[in-house]
Amino acid sequence: MTSVTMAGHEHHERILAMIDGLPALADMLDQRPRPARFEERFASVQAFITGTLVPHMETVESTLYPELDRLMQNRHSMAQMRREHDEIRGLVERLGTFGEAIRAGALGPAGSMGLRRVLYRLYAMLKVHLAEEEEYLRVLEHSLSDKEQAELVRGLEHATAEPLSL
Repeated sequence: MTSVTMAGHEHHERILAMIDGLPALADMLDQRPRPARFEERFASVQAFITGTLVPHMETVESTLYPELDRLMQNRHSMAQMRREHDEIRGLVERLGTFGEAIRAGALGPAGSMGLRRVLYRLYAMLKVHLAEEEEYLRVLEHSLSDKEQAELVRGLEHATAEPLSL
């Protein structure tokens, strides 16, 4: 049986592979001329974020967070983690706006600076957020029976059903 910690960690490792590339993508914005592969790499990252990361957040919010709220009897609620998800969604929206400018060939110096800021904020927030989620996974593993963990793992399966590659 796969524990909830192992299942979550496996998914986080694949997400981290994408996140760890965000600073390099941001640094490409400073290169003159901008590398030809920038647009392709940006489109790949944006697709990963909207197609994998956001659904992962939604799945975690609907499966793991309610169970953690129950276990901790709302003394240490998941409200902060949900707020972080909202902040991440806001950054993803801004990423989409910059994507439109990139596709239109209209990303000027100010846009490049703004996109760098978004990419670095996403990087920092996601690194910390996923590390916190890892700690919460341990709470679940130590507090739930094997059967309860198996139910949560099944709930997470649809988020990991698609290959997580760039």
